[in-house]
Amino acid sequence: MIEPFAIRYIETTGRCNYKCPICVERARDIVMGMPEFQKIINTNSNLFHKDGVWVDFNGEPLVDPLFFDRLDVMHEKGIKTQISTNGFLLTEETCEKMASSKIDYVVVSVATLDEEEYQKIRGNNNLQTVIGNLLYLKQCIDRVGSSTKLQAVAIDTGNEEKFGIFKSFFHSKGINVALHQFTNRAKSINVDLNINYGFQMSNRSACKGLRKNLIILSDYEVTICCADFFGKNSIGNLQEYDYSIERLVENGRFEQLMRQLDQHEFVGACRDCSDWIYYQDNPNVPPYVSVYPVS
Repeated sequence: MIEPFAIRYIETTGRCNYKCPICVERARDIVMGMPEFQKIINTNSNLFHKDGVWVDFNGEPLVDPLFFDRLDVMHEKGIKTQISTNGFLLTEETCEKMASSKIDYVVVSVATLDEEEYQKIRGNNNLQTVIGNLLYLKQCIDRVGSSTKLQAVAIDTGNEEKFGIFKSFFHSKGINVALHQFTNRAKSINVDLNINYGFQMSNRSACKGLRKNLIILSDYEVTICCADFFGKNSIGNLQEYDYSIERLVENGRFEQLMRQLDQHEFVGACRDCSDWIYYQDNPNVPPYVSVYPVS
């Protein structure tokens, strides 16, 4: 068995209530079966990332009707949980459940405080609803004394002043903030701030952290890249290995992909990637995500 590695994501659904112009198409219009989910958790409980597991991937986690049941299963095994959501489905009832769920971290992709910018990025005018939902969730968490932490995400569109206002607003509400580098994976809107930073493709090497980012997709395929939304570089299907990650990893596909990357053979998701520059050892490239906790 190859070490070290850890399961960092489990996608219980590939469905989403949004159709963002900047996002890729949804590849899996399914919800993971609950018996299969329980088998995955029970079989691999010691392999989930100790810092927390994202209960989402290429989908909106709150679309999953069994979302809170799944959290209970994971928490019974001592697995820390976190999600990233677009925030629109954080209704009052959902916020109250979330505050009592013992989830460790809830990340809400607010994106911006600018209405026009939000419309361009998200393709809808739900900004004020999302902000209101997030603030209500914070009230619920405070009311029940939950240890759940919240984070509002801004997308970097190159305007430092706007981000400063964003950060000040959410910090004043006791909510952590993160800044994500802009990525237009769908290549569908005229905003693209990806910069070469003088880093040439010939200098590209294997991305950092691949061994610690195993992702279980809702169709039970397993991939190793947090940008492989279509599972192009799957290393196998858990159903063929009795839902055991240890057995699956020993099939050799993991090692083959790593060898290809070491030899500059970029296939599948790696060949099509537009974000590889953020995962290289280059001091001139900003981190893909910068976090600004409430001080």
